[in-house]
Amino acid sequence: MPRVTFVDSAPMVLKETNINKMHTPSEGMLHINPKDFVNFNSKNAEATMTIKSIATSAVTYKIQTTSPEKFRVRPRCGIIQPNQEATINIWLKSEHKLSDDSKDKFLVMAMVAPGGECGGADVTELWRSKSPTSADVEQHRLVCRFDENKSKAQLDCASKSSKASVDCSKKSGAGVDPATAMERQLAFTQNLQYVTLALLFLLFAGFGFLMYQQLGQHAATCPKATAYSCAKRK
Repeated sequence: MPRVTFVDSAPMVLKETNINKMHTPSEGMLHINPKDFVNFNSKNAEATMTIKSIATSAVTYKIQTTSPEKFRVRPRCGIIQPNQEATINIWLKSEHKLSDDSKDKFLVMAMVAPGGECGGADVTELWRSKSPTSADVEQHRLVCRFDENKSKAQLDCASKSSKASVDCSKKSGAGVDPATAMERQLAFTQNLQYVTLALLFLLFAGFGFLMYQQLGQHAATCPKATAYSCAKRK
């Protein structure tokens, strides 16, 4: 089974003046994901990078940064067999922050591993004696930034919510001045009062009609008093 070898050694320091020249446009040995940026999570200041070997033989890689005092990188170098990949974890130290002008960069370098395989000490020594600008070294330059996709999504969501609120307000109050709105409100209140009075009148009228019917029925059922006359005296 193909083997992936990781080596933990100190990162070599890059300078802003020369990193811009260190970039190989085509991918011949490594495929980097993400390709152009090291995207740090805004919550925990962590980033993850995946490097995959697309070469036909073992490849050794080395990671450099322009600001080694700001970052912790694990692993910093190693060997990847064909069609294998390695996950690189990067942390921004709590006492530091990313530069606003995108000056914090990483450089991933790759070259064919001599003999196909070698140990950790051999990898460290190999890169120590290797010039980053050698013709057989593939270079991938990445710029550090906070995850813009998440931030952009949050901003878009907030913008859409704000726009929806503004549109709703415009629709509800479009073309209506305060005086007209007040008049409409007063007219509605008056109409509501008229309707309430009409309902009360109908209620009392119905109650009076029922009382009248009850009294009529009571009078009809009571027996009439019989009149008696005194007998005439002879």
